[in-house]
Amino acid sequence: MRSFRFLSVLILVATLFGLVLLKMEVRRMGYSVLRASQEYRKLKDHNRLLAMDYARLTRPEHVRKYAMSHLTLGDARNGQIIQLAGEKLAMPQ
Repeated sequence: MRSFRFLSVLILVATLFGLVLLKMEVRRMGYSVLRASQEYRKLKDHNRLLAMDYARLTRPEHVRKYAMSHLTLGDARNGQIIQLAGEKLAMPQ
């Protein structure tokens, strides 16, 4: 009878210990999900900012202004643009 009580108490303590460990694991996983969702939100915002920067930098007005000020390029004059169509020139020179 005595071993039955001891075994019952041991099973009860082990069950309670297991429940505590499971609750701790659930809380730890909740924190890691929270951190991951915060990181995802931060990366999504950063990606949006990069897309806006790309759109701003590739605007034709910005590219033209940069080419004229930094690369000493100018507007195209007559005869400078040659269009190709397949194997032949589109406009004879």
